Amino acid sequence: MIATSTRGGPQLRIDDRADLSGDDLHRICRRIDELTAAGALEDFDLATLLTQVPAPITAINLDACRVLYHQQLALVLIEFETTLIGIRAAASAYRLAEQGISETFGGLLDYFGYVTGRVIAISLPVIIPLAIAVGVPIYLGAKVLDATGLDDVVAKHFGIDLAQTKAAAKEAFVTLVFEHSDVTGAVIEHVLPGIVVGFIGLPPAVLAAEGDHALWPHDSGSMTAWVLGGANRFGLLLPSDVEVWKAKGITPVHDKAPRDIEDLYIREAACHRGVDSGQVRIEEIRSPDGTTRYIVYVPATTDWSPEPGENTTDLTTNVQGMAGNDTVMREMVRQAIADAKIDPAAEVMLVGYSQGGITAGSLAADPAFLADVNVTALVTVGAPISDFPIDEGIDVLSIEHEQDLVPDLDGNENPAQDHWSTITVDYDPDQLRSAPNLKGKTDAELDELFSSAGAAHSSAAYAASLGLMVGAGHAGLSRFTQKNAGFFSGDIRETRDYQGKRKRT
Repeated sequence: MIATSTRGGPQLRIDDRADLSGDDLHRICRRIDELTAAGALEDFDLATLLTQVPAPITAINLDACRVLYHQQLALVLIEFETTLIGIRAAASAYRLAEQGISETFGGLLDYFGYVTGRVIAISLPVIIPLAIAVGVPIYLGAKVLDATGLDDVVAKHFGIDLAQTKAAAKEAFVTLVFEHSDVTGAVIEHVLPGIVVGFIGLPPAVLAAEGDHALWPHDSGSMTAWVLGGANRFGLLLPSDVEVWKAKGITPVHDKAPRDIEDLYIREAACHRGVDSGQVRIEEIRSPDGTTRYIVYVPATTDWSPEPGENTTDLTTNVQGMAGNDTVMREMVRQAIADAKIDPAAEVMLVGYSQGGITAGSLAADPAFLADVNVTALVTVGAPISDFPIDEGIDVLSIEHEQDLVPDLDGNENPAQDHWSTITVDYDPDQLRSAPNLKGKTDAELDELFSSAGAAHSSAAYAASLGLMVGAGHAGLSRFTQKNAGFFSGDIRETRDYQGKRKRT
């Protein structure tokens, strides 16, 4: 059977003198930073530079001494900073002990990132010239080899195919990132914000900030907001309005309600597969008891360009959604539900994969949306939604592959609450080959399907996993379908499909 796991239940004090010592050492480091900056400016004093003209040998020796001075000063400052971080990390470790090992580890990762950021900032006078000296010749050499065809000569005589080597290195990196997605998520949540804070010289205490603000990066959400702000300055990932209309469906409509979670997910994946822009589909289900319920399918990403076009299921929607902002897809869902004239009292299930899960999860945490729409169930697949405070009245089922990076992009695990069940599946391509939905495919087709390092996030892989889980009678899936049986029985009275496009501003 396919391996899965399901989540779904004395304060130590530190010596105040450690904090005081850390504060004193921090002030010393900042003073050294100021003196270093002042010294660097004095190196470019016009009078000093003019005196070097008649004595070039002396000037060269002086410059060599300057370089040595800055290198030694950087090493001393790094030692001070390392000591400071050790004190801060020890204090933080004690304070975070009551919050559990995982949060303590997160605090240590914050400080590891902070140290890295400080080292980078201090070492810039050495790093930049070194990067130019090493990187530029390599880049130009590769361009020359490619333009002149000498790369073929290298491959023939030395057996080194530069293009294949580059592709293999890229694939190995992607594989490493996906196969260790938990580590990658921790890096995004803790290390990257720490690097930014350390680089710009803010005190490390700001990394412990709580809340959704983005005044400085302190977690994955605020880090995303910072990236978004930077991209916006270059005209990328900009928000916009959206035009929505009723459209012809991408796939044929169904007569019956989905029979199980596998069938539900297959219908969800059909809302975006193979098209330029995904559609929102609403199925109106009349149950045997006469009750009317609605399933709203929210499409996933179809366009990875950072420059917003007309497409609503693009990278902009991803980043805006992860930053906690309103998106064109959220508005598409709202307008689709309004056009369908769904009774505010009628039960609604939201379903989303990847970007669709981000959109659905964020709507399930939006009080204004829930005031108009009676969402009682939410299903997300391969989506990072742990940062969304989803209403406790909504029964949530989240399905994730252990080796899928995307659900870990928010840096946290979904909360283990009574109303929120998360099933984590051990992605095993060899097992998935026997999935019901893949019968009829050749070995070559299966090899291609599972060959990519990011295949754990593919909709086909999730469909295969769900097929095996449903066939084995997975307890978590059975519990959800039984509790929400009204969505999995009865006839479909009407199906409505909606398309949208961004309005250029």
